[in-house]
Amino acid sequence: MNPHYHVSTIQRAIDVLNLFKTHSKLSFTSIQEMLGFNKSTLFRVLRTLEYNRYLARDKNGLYELGISVLVLGNQVSRIDKIKRVAGGYLKSLCDETHFTFHIGVLDGLEVVIIDKHYPQNSINTVSRIGRGVPAHCTGQGKAILAYLPSDEVRKIIDHHGLKRYTPHTITTVDELFWELERIRERGYAIDNSEHEKHTRCVAVPILNSYNEVEAAISLTGLTLDLPDDETITHNARMLMDLAEQVRMDLGYKGQK
Repeated sequence: MNPHYHVSTIQRAIDVLNLFKTHSKLSFTSIQEMLGFNKSTLFRVLRTLEYNRYLARDKNGLYELGISVLVLGNQVSRIDKIKRVAGGYLKSLCDETHFTFHIGVLDGLEVVIIDKHYPQNSINTVSRIGRGVPAHCTGQGKAILAYLPSDEVRKIIDHHGLKRYTPHTITTVDELFWELERIRERGYAIDNSEHEKHTRCVAVPILNSYNEVEAAISLTGLTLDLPDDETITHNARMLMDLAEQVRMDLGYKGQK
């Protein structure tokens, strides 16, 4: 790693956590002997990890992994399961329809693409797996926002703003909340060239058994490929059927 980008304090915390790959519990003295940190530095690192619940101490004062590690692990497992279940369906639809398909999830205050399928003869959008996309002007983003509590939506808006990308981008809070209400009513979101010019996107949410949004799947094409309401509605219904199938495959129960 380029030394210019190396943060020694973060590295020390990572070094501590890495010890627990092979040890279930460790004392302060054992950690110090293994890593060679001075006592004051190690004390601060351990206290910070404990405060953020990445480490915990048992009744004997030994350190062990905390609940935050489990939460992160479950998040990775959940994302991997969504990709495995939905990915096969999307690949087949991609080959059949020649549209580009994405899967997105909410990661903190960002909507992140976790999977993408596009045919060689189709447009290759600027989206990339692992990259965040604007929530207020993309199909995936709006499909997810529509099923979040309003205070969470406002946090995302406050953090990222409502940047204008094209003449069609929604840039006011009132307009966005009105759009989210429409999405809930019809069950799908539309990106009408709001993020990228000359493209349209249709997206639907994947809801869990508690009707909480887990992810969104989307279909993207040129405006010529999705020219009117009839074509958009047809593809939206196809995606809604797919989302319901994925929902059942994931083991989620109940009605939307």
